[in-house]
Amino acid sequence: MASKPQKRDRHGRGLRRPIPSKLFSHGLTRVSFFQDAVADTADYLRSRFPEELGALNWKIEEVPLQERPESLNRWHTKPQTMTIILYRIPIERGVNFRTSDPRIQIEQAVVSAAASLLGKDPWDLLDQG
Repeated sequence: MASKPQKRDRHGRGLRRPIPSKLFSHGLTRVSFFQDAVADTADYLRSRFPEELGALNWKIEEVPLQERPESLNRWHTKPQTMTIILYRIPIERGVNFRTSDPRIQIEQAVVSAAASLLGKDPWDLLDQG
């Protein structure tokens, strides 16, 4: 007697398949979501503060290359080139995807990094206006 082919049926609930997260559209990855959020926030800051941040550059890296056991940096600034380097994984790890909007955490990191680049408080970039 031939046995039935095994299906990946769990407890009678049907076939198992990956379900896209509610946070991301089909085909949109965490990396592209992160890049879009950073680009939008950087564009906003450039347009809002053209004299101070008009030349703002940004770069995304997965994690800092240098290990610092006392803390894990979420960004690094290079004032000589007006560049902020954002570390995607440490920023995303600070997000509770079930209770908060990940875009807010990303925007907060970009604003904080830009404020650090200028030697200002992040609220100084948000309060004007």
